[in-house]
Amino acid sequence: MHIQIAEHIKLAPLVEGDAANILKAVNLSRASLGKFLPWVEGINNIESAKKYILDRVNSGLNGSRWFKIDYKDNLSGVFAIKSICPELYIAELGYWLSNDAQGNGIISQIITKASQLLMNTHARFIEFRCLERNEASIKVALSSGVLLVDVIPNFLVADDVWQNLNIYRAAVK
Repeated sequence: MHIQIAEHIKLAPLVEGDAANILKAVNLSRASLGKFLPWVEGINNIESAKKYILDRVNSGLNGSRWFKIDYKDNLSGVFAIKSICPELYIAELGYWLSNDAQGNGIISQIITKASQLLMNTHARFIEFRCLERNEASIKVALSSGVLLVDVIPNFLVADDVWQNLNIYRAAVK
């Protein structure tokens, strides 16, 4: 089963068998991804890529759904509904893209289909959590109509500096 987003973009469930392609995508983009995503350092072979996948797809978090992003028939990243808070009706979304897929509006196009992905859930809002210096992710979030609703100061060290975590939210469209 896959979800067609656009002519060259589709989502399919992330599965353990994607480990080699996840490792390849991470290796192609290790320097840029590693600036903001602490898990990148730990993916350095097939077994660690399998663990990355299994930790996510088996997170046990309410409403969690993890997808591989296929762009022009290559695994080019991951998109997730990381969790859905049933009390607050908030779906936290997350994603990453390999360098070769960036700049093509892929995540923005996926987000426009978020309402389809959230159908039959209690989610009424989407939420993004971006480190303050992750300008590309912030730009994508802002283009989806979100507002900054909270900041967690000194959340973690990334790119050799303590960074705040910005929390952005918007109504599901």
